[in-house]
Amino acid sequence: MAGREIGRVLGVDLGMKRTGLAVSDGLGISSRGLANLTPRSRAEDVAVLVKLCTDEEVTDVAIGLPLMPRSGDVSPMSKRAAGFAQALQDALTTSGSSTKVHLVDERGSSKQAAERLVASEIKKGDRKALLDSEAARILIELFLQAGPSTSMTATTTTT
Repeated sequence: MAGREIGRVLGVDLGMKRTGLAVSDGLGISSRGLANLTPRSRAEDVAVLVKLCTDEEVTDVAIGLPLMPRSGDVSPMSKRAAGFAQALQDALTTSGSSTKVHLVDERGSSKQAAERLVASEIKKGDRKALLDSEAARILIELFLQAGPSTSMTATTTTT
């Protein structure tokens, strides 16, 4: 894949208090965390992400799908994520964007994000603010590892 433009991917780790965001480079080699989004209403949050997709020239959005840890069954939060993903896809399509929204199995991503922050020796007090964007970076990695998939379907790569 090196040297081939695959498009920029926006990672979205939905949360009740904070939504973590990250964006990849066009080659899918690296990603950077963005400022967390404080959820307001679905409509407002979708509007913010549509603008971000335009500003960052995003081709794909990877939204975390929080399935039940052991069984992989759908949870109330995964229904919320699927509804949000559909609302975002609808808004992107309405705006004339060709950006595609994908759901990515996020089991273990928050734990992995926390472990990365500890390993990078970030001070304990600073980790909380970075945890959500680090989880969003992991969602990008999972999406890119899984390869192209059908929009609005779960990419079933687990951590």
